[in-house]
Amino acid sequence: MSRSLIDSPFMVLVRRELWEHRSLIWAPLGMALAIIVLSVVSGMMHGGIDIRIDGDQPLHTILREAEQQRGLFGLLIGGLMLPQMLVGSVVVFFYLLDCLFTERRDRSILFWKSLPVSDAKTVLSKLFVALVAMPLWIWALSLVVGLVVFGVVAAKVAGTPAAALGTWHGGTWLAVQGTLLGEILLGVLWYLPMVGWLVLVSSLAKRAPLIWATLPFLMVSIAESTALGTRHVAELLERRFEGWADHFSFGGSLSLSNAQFKLLTSAELWLGVLVGAALVYAAIRVRRRSDDS
Repeated sequence: MSRSLIDSPFMVLVRRELWEHRSLIWAPLGMALAIIVLSVVSGMMHGGIDIRIDGDQPLHTILREAEQQRGLFGLLIGGLMLPQMLVGSVVVFFYLLDCLFTERRDRSILFWKSLPVSDAKTVLSKLFVALVAMPLWIWALSLVVGLVVFGVVAAKVAGTPAAALGTWHGGTWLAVQGTLLGEILLGVLWYLPMVGWLVLVSSLAKRAPLIWATLPFLMVSIAESTALGTRHVAELLERRFEGWADHFSFGGSLSLSNAQFKLLTSAELWLGVLVGAALVYAAIRVRRRSDDS
């Protein structure tokens, strides 16, 4: 990356966000370190391994075939990303609610508006942090955590009937990393309308942005249920929260799974992208007219 790109106004804004919101870096890192410490401690504990599937079948009988070994290997490497993703999602949620609200509350918006940086670049830098920098940071941490935990597992099972768990599958590892990156991209697209809504609320709310972000949907859901006896709004929200998770997969193949391809080609995904883009545009327009009041 060239020096001019690193020092560009947009990247300066990105570094500003990471400097002012250090929990974006430290929360996923803390979870990664906790997983590593727990795996090392468990690896140092004495005792044999006796894992059984379905209550009867010992694990070593399941691992006789290479395909089953690769499947469990992929499950181990990919699954370690989930705790960090959960922590990162919570941190990003509150960051998006706070990112435009705080600069009006502490009046720092007056300083930033005095600089030759557009409102669009300011808002987009915050989206870049939430939708690009953070997912890549979590992915990079999960890569390192996976290698460390695999090393601990391999040392623990060496010389035991479950020694096949310590077999390294380089092709599967590469495929899982590529699949996780693809899943991250799908997740960014799927949750863009929610991200746009949080940014818009952050630009509008005078106080308590969390309440303004959640209360309207809660009230509409209750009103619909009471007046009509239906749950369309609640089901729409549930679908938007859970839809991507229903298609999440980190199997040992770089090709799109049927579920992933179905999501990528669905009108629901791209309609959400359009809605999210419209909400982000609205947030930019609101900030353009905002001051510290």
